[in-house]
Amino acid sequence: MGRIFGYLLQLVFVFILLRFLWQLLRRLIGGVRRAQQARGRPSSPPFSAASEKTFRDPVCGMFVSLELSHKLKSGPETLHFCSHECREKYQAQRVH
Repeated sequence: MGRIFGYLLQLVFVFILLRFLWQLLRRLIGGVRRAQQARGRPSSPPFSAASEKTFRDPVCGMFVSLELSHKLKSGPETLHFCSHECREKYQAQRVH
């Protein structure tokens, strides 16, 4: 009786392992197909907003539009941040 239970347990384990490997393979193949399909399409800009002018946040690197940015005048240039927190972090780094 113990042997039969052991075989059944091994069979269940092999089934679960094969199912996991099959799903992993399907995801990999799907990713390759999506990448191949995307090659034929033109690339989209990193951020689409009402205006076409975007700036990269110097703290986190996120693109932000002119209308939505949190601005900070730094000498002759204006820096644009995605959030109030990023702007404060930048100001704190400048003080130290």
